[in-house]
Amino acid sequence: MAGTDHEGDTVMGGYPSEPNPSPTFTAALTYALAASSFPEMEIDWYLPANSVAPDKFHQWRKLNDGKPKSTDTALWITTNDTKEHFYLGDEILQVMKVPKFPNDEPPKMNATNNISPRKTLNNVTRYGLYHIWDLVQHRAFSQEMARSTPKPAQPSSIKKFSESKVGLRKKRRRSARSCWTWAARARKPQSQCTYSYTPLQYSDSIRLLTLHPGDFASPIQISLAEVRSQKEEHDYEALSYTWATEDGDCKRSSQIRCGGTRIWVTKNCELALRYLRKENSNRVLWVDAICINQKDNKERGHQVGMMRNVYSKATEVLVWLGESSKEMTTPDPVARSLATEEQNTTTASRLILETVVEREQNNGSSTSVNGRPSLNRGSIPVSDLFLDYLHQMVTEMRRIQSSGQDPKSSFLYQELQSQIYESCSSGLFTDLYRGFHNIVRRRWWSRLWVVQEVTLARSAILICSNRAVKYDNLFEWHNILCVDSTPKGVLVVALLSGTLKHLQAVGNARAEPSKPLGVLGWARSLTASDPRDIIFGLLGLSENFKSLLPLPDYNKSTAQVFTDVAKRHLNLTKSLDILEHASSTTSNFDRPSWVPYWSDAPAVWYLGHKSLKASRNSEAIFSISTDDQDLRVRGQKFDRVKVLPLADPKAYTKLVLTEQVMEGWRMSYNVGFSLTKYPTGEPVGEVVMRTLCWDWISGSSHEPSSLLSKEIENNFREWHGVLTTTSTLEEYEKQLRIKQNLFDLDIKTPTPLCTTAKGYLAAVPSTAKVGDCIAVLAGGRFPFVLRPIGDHYRLVGHCYVHGIMNGEAFPENLDELTWFSIH
Repeated sequence: MAGTDHEGDTVMGGYPSEPNPSPTFTAALTYALAASSFPEMEIDWYLPANSVAPDKFHQWRKLNDGKPKSTDTALWITTNDTKEHFYLGDEILQVMKVPKFPNDEPPKMNATNNISPRKTLNNVTRYGLYHIWDLVQHRAFSQEMARSTPKPAQPSSIKKFSESKVGLRKKRRRSARSCWTWAARARKPQSQCTYSYTPLQYSDSIRLLTLHPGDFASPIQISLAEVRSQKEEHDYEALSYTWATEDGDCKRSSQIRCGGTRIWVTKNCELALRYLRKENSNRVLWVDAICINQKDNKERGHQVGMMRNVYSKATEVLVWLGESSKEMTTPDPVARSLATEEQNTTTASRLILETVVEREQNNGSSTSVNGRPSLNRGSIPVSDLFLDYLHQMVTEMRRIQSSGQDPKSSFLYQELQSQIYESCSSGLFTDLYRGFHNIVRRRWWSRLWVVQEVTLARSAILICSNRAVKYDNLFEWHNILCVDSTPKGVLVVALLSGTLKHLQAVGNARAEPSKPLGVLGWARSLTASDPRDIIFGLLGLSENFKSLLPLPDYNKSTAQVFTDVAKRHLNLTKSLDILEHASSTTSNFDRPSWVPYWSDAPAVWYLGHKSLKASRNSEAIFSISTDDQDLRVRGQKFDRVKVLPLADPKAYTKLVLTEQVMEGWRMSYNVGFSLTKYPTGEPVGEVVMRTLCWDWISGSSHEPSSLLSKEIENNFREWHGVLTTTSTLEEYEKQLRIKQNLFDLDIKTPTPLCTTAKGYLAAVPSTAKVGDCIAVLAGGRFPFVLRPIGDHYRLVGHCYVHGIMNGEAFPENLDELTWFSIH
């Protein structure tokens, strides 16, 4: 086949002056008439810069001195099998309903966005260019022609554009007359209609999707079938993914074919199906966006209640993280440095890299999925490098652990820790660090729904383009990291960022399946498009959750669902643990302050603290008003907030280190050391340190002061010295890394410190105010900050008051307790 260069001197094809049109041209016109049914069709009056059409077709300045005329309009076809162009006259354009663009000059290309602004050319009216562009990418047309038409004969000669204008006009006139006849004979196909869901017949029914075979680029064809999930056994895989792409596009702008109809899905869903599709056999899947009628709230709610059944019975849960990173490793990974530019590749890392490259050059291995685009040899996406390294590392750690040794002694484990730590210290990011960063920052980790999807899975696989690795590899690595108190281990945990919240939620769900609050606490920072799904999305994690969480009902308001959760937990557990989640950075007096609004950012992030018992393990004594507005609870007033200096609000709402956070720490440090002595007799420095961290310091195990590690005390003093002597975030981080001091990572929730009227030091929500009451309520692990308003209180949130966290301020005689009415 003759190619077309960018100078536009030659083109494959010709003018259809023969009595009968070529099958390609007939199919093109037929397809054009139905273009409205295929949104991926490009109908442009300009030609994109990367088009393969000859320049003399679209470089308008080369035609008629830059004055476009209707006879310059053309149809350009690019398929797998042919490249042809045809001139079209006014008649055929009218049939194709191509709009006119009066007084308009075609756009010119520029380097920024390919298209320059339109420019007016007076007294010129023309038709736009009807252009079917780059159908190698949009395979719908290509496959349609391959099925319905024979391959067109090759032309006997290559046409030149150097013919005279008279000859061109004659050919155009012949083309216009004959095109009109051919288009009139072409049958206009019926527009594809949207798929209409048939209501499910049984209470245990689900739909399964059969993904029909095809190559990577051909249109996606599926079929749907209703099955009984409890009375019948079915082999299928369940897809876990995000509706949105990595850039946030969650529009249902892509279509897949189901019989003679279409189903609209998001780009990410469509892309996942392309990578998962097999070339020669069907694949049976469950995909929420397709298998559930999303427009039917009743069906949607019922199906959400069956998620435990759907994901636990799937043979495999396929976690689609998205395509591999665009960022590639250096071309020669065996020779490059992994640690810094000055360091040579270690033997272990070199071995890993050689294995990865060899696997690529051998067209994949057990971790490759067939039918996917191949990668360039010698250079692979950094995301693939990390996933391969993760597999090798965890395999080595399991082997070491099975022999009775510490898995942290794994050389590959230590190598990864070192590379991440040194990359952060030096700013010279290795390929392995960049791969780690790319994977843990993926959007999938931030989605709430996926927590139950992988928790319930028999087996889950992380898929990233043409890489697949067991989900449990990453989960096991996380578990080891959580008990690694070395500076490198603590730093890696902090860098897990949003992935850490996901893994903690999954870990909590696996360890304590009967306690949904812990899962909700960790999952609160995860996202869901519907706030009610923060509750409904976790319902399937455990059968025990069904008593503590309401059944899915999308006809209820968000406020009703959240209130129902709070009431159920209070009534069933007889504890005030639910109130630990009620703090909010959003002030709303129209709703009960004691009800956690899980969609709001909390003023105090969940800590998972289990060792505190401010009310001596007592049960809650409470009642709820009939209108669900007031919670009456018994407790003991202890103190009030006296001095509370506050920094910029951003100092307490950011979970990442900023200069505002640093300023908040300085103010808290100063208010703490404004005390010259402490009521419990403990050193003020130790009190400040413990209160900043809510008494949860890595390696301290909450031991009494006499057993507190001197190393932790020294780290605290050293950290304070850096905090008070540096003025910028960059300088602060540099000094701490030089000293290998990570004390700031122990400050797990950014809350300000205050002093109380009795001389105690407390960590309180940033929404607290001077004069607020501190009370210990029956059934609460923490004291609570309450704001008196008339004859009732508003709940501000829970707090840490050093010296009363083990029941010191709670009376032994419950008759001494008084009633608090919290609105």
